[in-house]
Amino acid sequence: MTINTRSRFDRILIGWIIGTLVPLIIFLITYMVKYGKLDFVVFLKDLWQMKMLLKLMSLCVYANLGLFFLFYRLKYDMAARGVIMATFMYAFLVLVAKLI
Repeated sequence: MTINTRSRFDRILIGWIIGTLVPLIIFLITYMVKYGKLDFVVFLKDLWQMKMLLKLMSLCVYANLGLFFLFYRLKYDMAARGVIMATFMYAFLVLVAKLI
């Protein structure tokens, strides 16, 4: 891998975007595989009423752990920091939602 490729992908913004999108993609895959016949808005309302939405989203964020270790292993330290930032963003959102 060349130095230019490494510097292009080793950015906090890249890690933050990936760390933000991966849990959402996992959430959508969970919906499509398990509850695909149900309307998405109804699915979200049901999860919110059962107080399961935040729990499911918290579980989806665990994928960021794998991303962090992947970036760390590849020596993409700045991208790994971005993934950590996205993880803390999700933690903050869950905390705020629980206080509401």
